[in-house]
Parts: sequence; C-alpha cells; structure tokens
Amino acid sequence: MKIVVFSESPPHYRMASALAQGFNAELIGVSPQPQKLTDVNYVYDKLDEDGLVDFISSLSPDVVITGSVRRDRAIASRVAGRLRLPYIPDAVSLGIEGNVIKVTRTAYSGIALVDVTANIPAVITVAGTSIQPKEKETKVEKLSFKEGRIKTLSVKSTTSGASPATAQIVIGVGRGMGSKENVNYAEELAKSLGGVVGGSRPVCADLHWVSEDRQIGLSGLRIRPKLYIALGISGQPQHIAGIRDSKVIVAVNKDKDAPILENADYLVVGDAVEFCKLMKEKFKR
Repeated sequence: MKIVVFSESPPHYRMASALAQGFNAELIGVSPQPQKLTDVNYVYDKLDEDGLVDFISSLSPDVVITGSVRRDRAIASRVAGRLRLPYIPDAVSLGIEGNVIKVTRTAYSGIALVDVTANIPAVITVAGTSIQPKEKETKVEKLSFKEGRIKTLSVKSTTSGASPATAQIVIGVGRGMGSKENVNYAEELAKSLGGVVGGSRPVCADLHWVSEDRQIGLSGLRIRPKLYIALGISGQPQHIAGIRDSKVIVAVNKDKDAPILENADYLVVGDAVEFCKLMKEKFKR
C-alpha cells in the first residue's frame, strides 16, 4: 500500500503523517518546508497547483492524506477529482481493513462526529489529532514545476510573525471590538502576553480588520493554543469548530448569554476594548 502525505502547514503535515504512520505502508511525504519535518521525500520552492496535482496523481497512491488548511483542501479535492476517488474531509482518526478505509470525521461545524467508510483508493483531509509522528530520516528530492494553467496576477501580503495555528496564546477578535482601529488594543494585549492575534470570519473575510490568513474557524485555521481569549466573538458553530481544541478558553463579551459561553472555561461580561486596556495596565505593573 502506498500513502502520500502533503500539507503546506508543518503542524498539519505532522498530524497527517502521524495517521499515515499507523499503517504498514509505503509513505511518501511532500512538503515545501522540510527543515522541521523528518519524513519528507519531496520538497519544492515554488508551488504550482497544477504541477503538484499532476505529481501526486502520477504516484498512483492508495491513500492521500493532507492537512486541512486552505491550499491542502484545494489540492486534495483536485487529486480526488483527477483520479475519480472518494474524498473524505475533516478526519480525526482512520483505520484500514482490507480494501476499506474507515474514517471518523467532524460534522455539523465540528459539533458532532460521524463514521464514514469508503473503498481504497481514497483522499482524506485531517481536521485534527493529538497523536504525534515518529521521527524518520528520508532521502529528500527537490521538485521543479513548470508554469501551470493558473497564473499569478497579483500578490496580497499576509501578516508576518507567528501564526495562530502554532501559537500557544491566541487573542481572537470579533465584531464586538467595534472598529479596525480598536484591533490595535488586541494587538497590544497579545504582545504583552507573548501571543498572536486571529479573527472570526466576519472580521477577516468581510470587514478586513484582521488579515485573512489569520481567520479562525471551520473555513480558516483550527487552533490548539494553551490559552484562547475571544474578544467580542459571539461563538457561532463555524468559529467554535476552530477553537474547540484550545486548553483554556476565555470569552469577553457584553452579552452574558452569548453562545460562546457554552464552550468557554471563563466568561468576562464587559466591553472587549476596555478589557484590553485594563489588562495592559495590569501587565505594566
């Protein structure tokens, strides 16, 4: 059996690799960032989606396992379409019995789990898992892709610095912050705590108060920090799906009955901006 693992995100690559290593199979790893990954076989400097889809498809995999960041899902769905394979997203565990793969995946925006079966070959994306891969040294080969059908017309810069996907402390910004200017208070609080700022979908995709690469939720990043502070976020299921693995969740909201309370360890009833100002002053002391 041949399993291909791919992800642009090192944390997601490790999750996918950990699942793949649970089987007696040939493992082929593809990643743009080999420096922190020990079981990668192929690396590349410049990604061309067409070229990567062609390459993974040419390997004739029995199972393809990717992460669940945006590019991973795009590559996974295209490979499944190219090879006409079953596509199962958001896996948290999987098993293989004979020619059948059994996947437990999240459903209903992460509030439920369902069991799905499919015949091998198949394509799987990983939503999250706590198991870690074994370190394994491999011979690394560099891939070079020709320019594909998709061409880059412009480049939109993303936020520099640590990503909410890997940070131990994350400050989440919602519409309750009131304005883009007020996000600066969240940035200052994050700096005081040694954390990073992320945002809900409306704040990132619609209002653009926070860059889209920091969107937390079902259609963005799934985070696992030690501490998550949600500022002015109501707690819709799409957002909860991205934060449910946080060790401690603190919600700051004017509404004491906000839906996020059901998933928060602590609730601070009050204005999110005033909370940031007060906490910043306490840290100064």
